[in-house]
Amino acid sequence: MESSNKEKFERDGFVIVDVLTPQEIDDFREVMDALISPKIQSADTEKRSSSFQHLGDEIKDFGKEARQYYFHLLTKPGTESIHHAFHHPVILKTVEELLGPNLIVNNASILAANEGTEYSLGWHRDIIQIPQNEIEDWLFSPERFHNSVQINLPLVDENSLWVVPGSHNRPNTPEEDEAFRGSKHYAPVGVEMPGGIPVPLKAGQAVLYNNNLIHRGFTEKMKIPRRTLHMGYHSANFPPTWHFYLLNGDLLTPQYLDTLSPTMRRMMEEYLECRRQYPDMSQTWKWSYNFPNELAV
Repeated sequence: MESSNKEKFERDGFVIVDVLTPQEIDDFREVMDALISPKIQSADTEKRSSSFQHLGDEIKDFGKEARQYYFHLLTKPGTESIHHAFHHPVILKTVEELLGPNLIVNNASILAANEGTEYSLGWHRDIIQIPQNEIEDWLFSPERFHNSVQINLPLVDENSLWVVPGSHNRPNTPEEDEAFRGSKHYAPVGVEMPGGIPVPLKAGQAVLYNNNLIHRGFTEKMKIPRRTLHMGYHSANFPPTWHFYLLNGDLLTPQYLDTLSPTMRRMMEEYLECRRQYPDMSQTWKWSYNFPNELAV
């Protein structure tokens, strides 16, 4: 009997689903290429590891360097043409199956690079927001419900995501600690991780993964341009994690909200309401926040 998406997600920390039709793939490619002006090509071919992606790049700068770019959406005027990706019915149905109903979108981005780009990001869990001296092993346990999922949805075949299956629900092994070289945030670029495997995706397939999964971004010289939608969600039925705070709520002004579609505006208003309920990110990795009715271990 085949496992459900939820069973695969809970066991392995990730699941792959078919999302886009061939026509949707073509339509999204057209919209994305219109946004990022791919005709800009850099003469610079020096190999670079990723820049610090959480800061976000400016769309107007795409192609000026031979690297991968990371563009924030939903808070950027002029990107409205692609926002419908973030309420695609297959995406929302699958995330609801994994986390529960009343979804809040908390990350929406484009990952893009030109042909010939080499991309390498060190192995990590998505815990960069947590000071290293406050990262506790219980954060990576099956007893703690991780109310977050992130998604890569490529518009071309790709093999950029690598994962250590099952690592989301346990602390690092001694071998993994050795690979991290004393860091709890990022392993050095180029270090191999025991048990790491690639996650090949066809255009229109999405990989949904637990942020606590040990993973990296890596590809040798790209033979085709990378065009990937990246997104994150949590369920409003439970308190959010630190990933919820990736969107810059200060940019969601009344004037900007007026430019959005009715669906996207409602989703952003729900995000802002959640922000009012949970204003302090630093509480999200505390024991009392995650286990409010239990004494600390």
